Amino acid sequence: MIRLRSVRFQILAAVNIAIALLLGIFLILDYRREIVERIAEKHVALEEETKTLLPAVVRIQPYGQQAVQDYIDDVCGSMWDALSPGHHIAVRLGDTVLQAVAHHRASPEIFEAMQAAAQSPQHRAGFGDRELVVGISQKGDAIVYISEYLSAIRQTARTQTLRRLPWIVLLMAVTAMIVNVVFLRVAARPLKQLVDTVRKIGDGQLGTRVGPFQSEEFQYLAGEINSMSSSLAETEQRRRAEMDRARDIQEQLLPDETTARGLEFAHLYRPADDVAGDYFDMISLPSGACLVCIADVAGHGVPAALSAAMLKAYLQDASEHHTDPGEILRTLNYRLAVVSPTENFATMCVAVVDSDRETLHYASAGHETGFILKNNGQLVELPSTGLVLGITDKTEWTTETMKVGPGDRLLLVTDGVTEAMDQQDELFGRKRLADSFRECGSINLEQAIKRIGDTVSEYSRGNPQTDDVTLLAFEISKPPLTERTRG
Repeated sequence: MIRLRSVRFQILAAVNIAIALLLGIFLILDYRREIVERIAEKHVALEEETKTLLPAVVRIQPYGQQAVQDYIDDVCGSMWDALSPGHHIAVRLGDTVLQAVAHHRASPEIFEAMQAAAQSPQHRAGFGDRELVVGISQKGDAIVYISEYLSAIRQTARTQTLRRLPWIVLLMAVTAMIVNVVFLRVAARPLKQLVDTVRKIGDGQLGTRVGPFQSEEFQYLAGEINSMSSSLAETEQRRRAEMDRARDIQEQLLPDETTARGLEFAHLYRPADDVAGDYFDMISLPSGACLVCIADVAGHGVPAALSAAMLKAYLQDASEHHTDPGEILRTLNYRLAVVSPTENFATMCVAVVDSDRETLHYASAGHETGFILKNNGQLVELPSTGLVLGITDKTEWTTETMKVGPGDRLLLVTDGVTEAMDQQDELFGRKRLADSFRECGSINLEQAIKRIGDTVSEYSRGNPQTDDVTLLAFEISKPPLTERTRG
C-alpha cells in the first residue's frame, strides 16, 4: 500500500501529473506542428510542381502565348478538386499574365493574392474568406505560380491529430510506466546503453548488439534491438547486392567500344547514385555510318535508370527503321509520352556520323550543347534543335547537317558537367567546358576525356556530386586503305 505522504507516492504523483500535462501540451503542439508541416509540405510540393512546369513553359514560350495557355489549362484540368482543392496555375511572361481556366478560378484578385503569397515569408496570403499557399519558380522573364487553399490542410491536420490521439495516449501511458520504473529502480546505465546502441544503428552501424542485462524488461528490449539490428544489416546487405547487380546490368547497356567503324571512342561515366539516369549509346548502321546518342533523364537513381533503359530499347528499335536523327527523336518521344508519367522528361542528342562521306547529321531534344573541334582548331557548337522529350507527343525536331573530316572530334556531355558548382555556387559552365576541350585537342582522346573530367572534379571539389556526370567523345579517323580504295 502506498501512503499519500510517502516520497514514493509524491514522486509517482508528480511524474504522472507532469506526464498528463505534457500530454495536453503535446496534443496542442502536435496539432500546430501538423498544420505547419503540412503547409510546408504543400509549399514544397507546389514549388516542385512549379519547377517541373517552368522548363516546359520556357520551351513552349517561343510557340506563342496560346500554346502556354493550352499547356497550363491541360495541367490544371488534370488535377482533381477533391485531392487538390483550390489548385490554380498562373504564368507571367514579361508583362503578360496567363491563368488556367480549367476550374474557373482565373481572376485579377486571385493573381494579386498569389503574388502577395509569393512575397510573404510564410508563402501564404488571404483571398476573400480563404487563405492560399503558393509555390513559385522563375527563369528569365517567365514566372510560374501555383496555389492551393489552406482550408483542406487545416481540416486534414485536425483529422490526423484526432486519429493519432489514442496512439499518443497509449504511448504516453507506456512512457509513464517506464518513467515510474526508472524512478523506482536504478536503470540509468542500461538505458543509456540501449539509447547508444539505437543511435549507432540509426547512424548506419548496422549489426551492432547490446546486453545482456539483469532486468527482464531491458533484456527484452536488448533482444528486440539486436534482432532489429541483425535484420537491418541483412536487408542492407541484400540491398547492396541488388544495387550492385543493377549497376552491372546498367553497365552492360553501355556500348561496345570496339564497334565504331572509322571512329575512336572515349567516355567518362560517373553516376551520382548507384545507378544513373544518364545514358549513351553507339549503334553501327547498315550503311556503315555510326549512330551516336547521349541522354539525360530527369532525376537520378533507380527511377531514372529504368527510364534510361527504356530509352535504350526504344532507340534500338527506332534505329532499325530510321536513320534521320530528327525522325528518331520523334519516334522516341511518342513512345515516351505514351508509356511514361507526364513529369518524366528527358533530354537527348542523336548524331549519325558517316566517316566515309565525312558528314554528321544531328538533332537535339533540349540537350546540353555539344561541340565539334575541327582539326584546324575551330570549335563548332551543337545547340538544341527542339523541345525536351516527354512534354507532348506532337513535337518535331530539326536535323542539322555538317561536314566533318579525319581528326575532327565530337564532344557530348550531360548537364551534370556544365552545372557542377564550386564552393561559391558558380557553375562550371559551357565556356570552361569548351576551353578545356580545345586545350586537350593535342592529346589522345582517352587522355583528353580524363583530363576534362579531372578539371570538372577539381572545380567542384568540396561539393558533393548531386547529378550524374557523363562525357562522350569521338574522333573521326581515316578508314583503312582497302576500305578507302573500295569506297
